[in-house]
Amino acid sequence: MRLRTTLIQASAVGMILSPLAMAAEQPISNLGLIGAYNDYELNSDNDRVDGRDEDVGKVGVYYNFGNKMTGGPGVIFQIGANARYGEHGDDEVKDARADLDLGMRMPLNNNTNFDVLVGAGYDWTRFEMDDRRAGDVELSNKSPFAKAALGLHHRGNNVITRLEVGTRYSIEGEAKVKLDGVGSETVDLKDKFNPYAELNFLWDNGFTAGVYYTQTNYELDDRRELAANTELESNEVGVTLGMAF
Repeated sequence: MRLRTTLIQASAVGMILSPLAMAAEQPISNLGLIGAYNDYELNSDNDRVDGRDEDVGKVGVYYNFGNKMTGGPGVIFQIGANARYGEHGDDEVKDARADLDLGMRMPLNNNTNFDVLVGAGYDWTRFEMDDRRAGDVELSNKSPFAKAALGLHHRGNNVITRLEVGTRYSIEGEAKVKLDGVGSETVDLKDKFNPYAELNFLWDNGFTAGVYYTQTNYELDDRRELAANTELESNEVGVTLGMAF
């Protein structure tokens, strides 16, 4: 009886731990470069800011570690960060993001899997512009976010392909609006859904590439004399090139 109880307990522990063991299957580091194109639209009840629509190219770097690209059925994970910089005329954009993903991978057939993921992270953006009408304007945004996504993972003969579609939901963000010669205000941001999609490739030689789209919405939660219902919308498309190791 004691032996049978021990075997049952061991089997139960094994069933619990086996997906976690799969999570450690083939995790990789991926380091590379980002090239992106952004369309920024800035609207406000403040006439000095309202109606700005700017196209900005950006370059940056990224790093992530995990088995989202390489793991088999079971638990998958990835932790990563990126930073980008762009300028157009007198306008400058700086942004950074860090996030953690955790999910389950389920087989559809021998080569294709279906992923369900959740995650969390942190976004930071600074938008600076200078023109004769508005003067120096600076809008800084920072926000934690929760994340949910679905993915499709396919292992080919020489390349792994993975598609992910989801949304980031900003939570209790904060914005700082600064106008030259007027002053600055710090206000809360409204919680927003920010959809995204990405398609990534990993070749046998360790070369990686990807394309992505993401929309990010920043809307001030307060009406104040300076901030005046300001909203910034960013639509970004980009490519990534890197190496896995």
